[in-house]
Amino acid sequence: MTKIITTVLALLIALLDFIAYRRLKREGAGKAVRYSFAGVILFSYLLIILVPLFMFALINAGNSQPMMKLSMAILTGYLFFTISRLFLYIFWLPTKRKCWMWTGVAVSSFLLLSFAYGAFVTRTDYKVKEVELSFKGLPESFDGYRIAFISDIHIGSMWNPESELEKLSSVVNSTGADVILFGGDLVNLHHSELSQPILDRLSLIKARHGVFAVMGNHDTGSYVKGSTKEFRAENMASLARSVSFRGWTYLRDSTVYINNGTHSIAITGIDYSEKLQEYKHSFKAIDNFDVSHIYENVPDSVFNITISHLPQLWYSLCDSGYSDLTLAGHIHAMQMKVATLSPAALVYDEWSGLYEREKGKLYINDGIGSVGFFARIGARPEVTVITLKKP
Repeated sequence: MTKIITTVLALLIALLDFIAYRRLKREGAGKAVRYSFAGVILFSYLLIILVPLFMFALINAGNSQPMMKLSMAILTGYLFFTISRLFLYIFWLPTKRKCWMWTGVAVSSFLLLSFAYGAFVTRTDYKVKEVELSFKGLPESFDGYRIAFISDIHIGSMWNPESELEKLSSVVNSTGADVILFGGDLVNLHHSELSQPILDRLSLIKARHGVFAVMGNHDTGSYVKGSTKEFRAENMASLARSVSFRGWTYLRDSTVYINNGTHSIAITGIDYSEKLQEYKHSFKAIDNFDVSHIYENVPDSVFNITISHLPQLWYSLCDSGYSDLTLAGHIHAMQMKVATLSPAALVYDEWSGLYEREKGKLYINDGIGSVGFFARIGARPEVTVITLKKP
């Protein structure tokens, strides 16, 4: 998706840049103005040329975190500068009225400032979102039970991961949740992102009933050049081993039972298996995906919460009656969200927040980290606190 957006923007903006330069020349703008304009435009083209060069170097370097961060930073600068310029042209080029030109300048400046705010402020401005959900089949002793749900940390694309994870752990622990669930994509490329200082910070995230997690598409190692089935399996196993010593438990097509008072509930984790690899960039619901083997020893009578990195699995889970509540991530609201508006809504049926059907509920967390570009435009990183209630 990022590649498609970038290509379309590059072609469109190149045409508009040419029209704008001709307009300046035709209207008698001085050489200093025209040359300054041309210099800025050429700089933006240099950025878009550098992105594929760094991405090529990243692919050939295997697991190169510095190269990946540099590529993301360049792409971020290009996208923000290009989108801002595009809005200037929308107001300025169709008319010769000065008032519209200055309106374009104002809108463009506002967007550029908003993008900068999203990169330097919103990106680490963790939001605690309280959600209360009622279920008829919830055991009495779980009435009022609190779940902290986070997803998509993407450690490899954090500018200062130790500091950011320390801040995140403080926010999550301050919720006083009974259990913490994680929806996948802990790393970006490879388990080696989990250095000792990173693991120490992850161990700070605690709850009385533990921390349970699933794998996401970025946790598999499938974005590393030449990854094989065996490589992906070993990468996921190494990641799970690393965090298990810090109190995290990965649910890999498995279920745990949480006891509270005289009752229990089941928490099931859908592993990011080889069968899901083809769906990692899919937008639509994954129909007829067989998950029956995951629940074969889970009694139907037990209230079940399922963690699935991909929200598109919800229909299969819900229609089969396996999950009372499904928790998912993956989408990040495409890191752009104003109220209920987001480009994610154009391609996903379910992309953020709560969705309900007769047989179950789905909650999609907007994620913590960023991927593709270093910013969150309105889509604040989310720590969801779900309080379970009986009607």
